[in-house]
Amino acid sequence: MARTRDEAAFAARQQKILRAAEALFVERGFHQTGMAAICEAAGMSPGALYRYFPSKAAIIQAIVQEERADAAALFARLGAATDFRAALVEVLVEAIAAVSEESYARLALEIAAEGARDAGTGALLAEAEAELHAQLTALIQAARGSGQISTTVDPAAAALVLLMLIDGATGVGAGVPAPKPAVLRQTLACIVDGLFADDRSSS
Repeated sequence: MARTRDEAAFAARQQKILRAAEALFVERGFHQTGMAAICEAAGMSPGALYRYFPSKAAIIQAIVQEERADAAALFARLGAATDFRAALVEVLVEAIAAVSEESYARLALEIAAEGARDAGTGALLAEAEAELHAQLTALIQAARGSGQISTTVDPAAAALVLLMLIDGATGVGAGVPAPKPAVLRQTLACIVDGLFADDRSSS
């Protein structure tokens, strides 16, 4: 009789491997990190590790999938918001704080570089970006339909601008002092108000 896999234990070991790999990718870079180093950091033999991830590319793709799920969950909070603009500002504050960390920026750079080299990783990154854009576009469309933002807003264009804002913040905190949270929040509120303003009022 075949043994039933303990899914919780399997997932926990996957997480251990991913966190160990992330730390090494940030410290050494993707191509300077061998599977042997990941095995050592995770405290596993090569045979054991390969049961969870057959390659470094598989590891980095799993990290991309985690980021994809986290981003989707973050933006999903907007769907239940009664004040879309205020909720969006808070989501942006949280997202920008996360991506502006130096360690995140280094890992994101390694992932992007691997995406340019590896077709599978590149396709996954493009798919994740398209999915997030579609999700945010739908949320903005819904907010427009419920009267929370101007009917003149182009949801797809607005979603793209917001994603560019987040992507552009990646790693900025490493070279530029981050503004105080209150200042960042106030600045983002001005951006959001301007983005969703009724352009007919200025004509």
